[in-house]
Amino acid sequence: MKAKRVIFLSASSFFLSYFSRVTWSIVAPLSTLKTTTTEDSIIFALFFLGYILVQIPSGMLADRISANHLLFLSLLGVAITSFISSTFPLIMLEYVASFLMGFSAGWIYPITVKLLSASFDSRDLPIAMSIYSISWPLSIVASGVIIPFLALTFGWEFSFYFITALSIILGILALLYLPSLKLSKSIIKFKDVVKDKNSIYISVGGFLFYLTYWILVLYLYKYLLSVVGNEYTAGIIYSFTALTGIFSTILAGYIIKSLGVKRTFLSFITLYSFSLLLFSFSKNVIVIGIDALALGFFRFVITPTSSTAVAVIGGKERSGSVTGLANFFWQFSGIVGSIIAPLLINLFTYTYLWTFVSVFSFLSLIFYYKLKFMRDYL
Repeated sequence: MKAKRVIFLSASSFFLSYFSRVTWSIVAPLSTLKTTTTEDSIIFALFFLGYILVQIPSGMLADRISANHLLFLSLLGVAITSFISSTFPLIMLEYVASFLMGFSAGWIYPITVKLLSASFDSRDLPIAMSIYSISWPLSIVASGVIIPFLALTFGWEFSFYFITALSIILGILALLYLPSLKLSKSIIKFKDVVKDKNSIYISVGGFLFYLTYWILVLYLYKYLLSVVGNEYTAGIIYSFTALTGIFSTILAGYIIKSLGVKRTFLSFITLYSFSLLLFSFSKNVIVIGIDALALGFFRFVITPTSSTAVAVIGGKERSGSVTGLANFFWQFSGIVGSIIAPLLINLFTYTYLWTFVSVFSFLSLIFYYKLKFMRDYL
């Protein structure tokens, strides 16, 4: 029962972290602010800036003090900033709220990976991570359906009110039902984490891979809107990039146990990269929809593989610290993507954008190839 609570509350919190991250990418064209591409990019970049600033501190603290209290405070911060973002629609305040929302949400991933790493042994960890990671594709599917519905039916502000309410509920449940992990007996030094080559490889490889994905997540909806010309249709196709991921995430734990972490990375990032490249060669709605489904399937095998990798690299003692370091680079790619994507869109077209980002996805394979694990994960 305790293990089930850990998975459920960790996954729900992770769901909220991602849902809050992508909300503005869908709400932006529907809001009263009518933001430009540049303003949207600033909002995205500020969210990621706040997010990455807490990755290493949150990972180190998750290895040292009460994880459930840290998670409660993080969710409370998301609730407050979401409420501010929707109640006071001013562009400068939106910038501040986006930064603080990212700063609050940034604690969730290192804390929840630490909780899972401490609650499951190496045999059960890949399965636990795959169940936990279902929250990622579910959040995208939900965002493509729930956000347009709330925005068009009740007003764009209600998407953020939804996040506020859910954050408060999850925060209280985390405080009441998640374990308070004991203080680590050994002193975790950041330099020891950085010296581990696997930590560097997973960080840099992840930076290149997630650079492609954040650009896709943040700009695909507007691209689809320009192609299909309908908010609901664009939202449905957008959700396709995660719909099949619900099933592949469930299978991921068994795939990882069968292929191993490294071979899973190499196989599915290659398939994902080719699927991403195909966006450059068609504006047919059916073809784009099918490609989005395939991309989602491949993509969401990689998510639990990443979480499993950092948990294995860090072990039970250092999993929070390794996760914080790796996720710093993974989320920093969101800032880089927010900066370079509009430049490419303005200079060229979305066609060149998808070609460009697929190249970076292919390059990430070099670093994943260099990973070396214990025999259980070869």
